Amino acid sequence: MIKAIVYHTNTGHTYTYAQILSKKLNIPFYSLKEAKEKLKKEDTIIFLSWICAGKISKLKKANKNFQIKYIGAVGAYPKTTKYLEELKINNQIILPCFYLRGGIDYHKLKGIFKIIVKMVGKTIPKENTELSKLFTNGGNFVKEQNLEELIKAEKNEGDKNNE
Repeated sequence: MIKAIVYHTNTGHTYTYAQILSKKLNIPFYSLKEAKEKLKKEDTIIFLSWICAGKISKLKKANKNFQIKYIGAVGAYPKTTKYLEELKINNQIILPCFYLRGGIDYHKLKGIFKIIVKMVGKTIPKENTELSKLFTNGGNFVKEQNLEELIKAEKNEGDKNNE
């Protein structure tokens, strides 16, 4: 049984997903820092975090501290099967992993992360207007519907356990 949703956020997109998922599954959500104080190593969690340079931030730390059942990777790029597979390879993931489109908020990005995102934006061809606009102006793609696969997976698992 999942004890909590544990998240790590940079600009708030992951926090919003954690909040929505908490309401949908009726389980608490904690930042990674809070979770280390409130949960035990043997507790099963859903881990949500943002992506930077193909890596899911703080995944190794969460994996060391808890039993992860599902991973939600939050990023700016459009969702594709190919991108999700690359994330799994880059992060050595064998657990169920779900891609959740977040966005870019230049007002909240700080330091090196702001520089990295702007540099990545300069590599995007101008013909790719959606991504080009996103990396120029920022944007938010957080939607409850983006969590449907993860919610369905957990509800199906819950139904199996109740049989």
